[in-house]
Amino acid sequence: MNLRIMLWLALGFVTAACGAAVNPTGQSIEPTSTPIPTAPAAARPTFTVQRGTVQNVQEFTGRWLPRDQVELSFEINGTIRSVNVARGDVVSAGTLLADYQIQDLEDNLASAQLNLDTAILRLQSGGSGSEQAVTNAQVSLANSRLSLENTRNSAPWTQLENARISLENAQNDLESAERDYNEALSAPDASNAADAVDNAYQALLRAQNAVTTAQNNYFSAAQSYNSHVISVQQAENSVIQNELDLQNAQAGGGEDSAELLQSVNSAQLSVDQIRAEIAQSSLYAPIDGVVLEVVVTPGAAVSAFTTVITLAIPEPQEAIATLAFNDIQQLSVGQVGVCYPLNFEDQAVQCVIRQIPLSNRDADQTVRVAATLPTVQQGQVINVEMPLETRENVLWLTPEAIRTFQNRSFVIVQTANGEQIQDVQLGLETDTRVEILSGVTEGDVVIGP
Repeated sequence: MNLRIMLWLALGFVTAACGAAVNPTGQSIEPTSTPIPTAPAAARPTFTVQRGTVQNVQEFTGRWLPRDQVELSFEINGTIRSVNVARGDVVSAGTLLADYQIQDLEDNLASAQLNLDTAILRLQSGGSGSEQAVTNAQVSLANSRLSLENTRNSAPWTQLENARISLENAQNDLESAERDYNEALSAPDASNAADAVDNAYQALLRAQNAVTTAQNNYFSAAQSYNSHVISVQQAENSVIQNELDLQNAQAGGGEDSAELLQSVNSAQLSVDQIRAEIAQSSLYAPIDGVVLEVVVTPGAAVSAFTTVITLAIPEPQEAIATLAFNDIQQLSVGQVGVCYPLNFEDQAVQCVIRQIPLSNRDADQTVRVAATLPTVQQGQVINVEMPLETRENVLWLTPEAIRTFQNRSFVIVQTANGEQIQDVQLGLETDTRVEILSGVTEGDVVIGP
């Protein structure tokens, strides 16, 4: 609004005031007062002291999953060649679920099998210096040389070095986690001390588990490397033996039955060893069940003893939840509560704690709750309510009705003589109800803030 308009408005107000103060006859008129209505004071809420039950309940959620699960892993490091199942597939015991890239092993097995067949043939022919014996010896020597070359080329030194580096990194992380945990313990007066200690402790557990896993991976890699060295030596010995066999065959010197039998046994041992390595590189279903989880894809590098596939027996199912250890400490096996699908309280049923971790050092921080929910689908979220403490037939008020000042708890009681301040002693406190031990009686009306 500009200055000109403001001046015109002010002039209008003055003119109106003058007109109201003087009548046409020139006599002054006494002003009359006009009452100004006042807004009514906002009504304060009231609460009635009631008698009933006050219950402290721990509430958490879990997933509705099969109770009996089997986590499957390879015993050695490797790279995934194929995954033959997906989540939800039904499999039978003995089904090949996944395997490593084992083309070299399969080639070695074919060569070793040929050596075995040759050794058996020589044993059956009596090891004579015939043309067939020379040919067999030449084939055996060629196969042994090929096997030696393949064995040398498959040296797992990179896996061993990677495992060593991973172990060093895990040990460094563990030292850092230990320092963080000790620092959290040294500051108990901090505002978030409890959460800081719990978070630092969980990080320390994860670091400890990571070191254990890294150690297992390193030992497995070292074992694989040592096995490779032995395999190279065996392959070299096989070449030497086959060279001698060829020389012997060409010279027409026969082998006695003991030597021939030893050749067969040695070839059989080589075949068995390669088959064992192939078996370690293949993952088979140990039970009839359903695939619950698959966490690898073709081409993925996998460490020994790392879970890659989880199988389960479809029934029975239960609620499985992961909780902080401080929350787990408040629960106990056999504790009875109420479970229901999330947002469907009308389907609530009684349930019971079936399993909790044995100690805070247990890497598995899952709580398992048994219940009967036949209409719930696998994977659905389940709400669990476990009563921790119950007080029955006690006086209670809602938390909003209670006031505090300098560690003093009191209420404003509405009486016939007006409002009265009354100190109260509190008992069990929950989010919705507070037990009143003394200070008020049932039916008293308390005025809220």
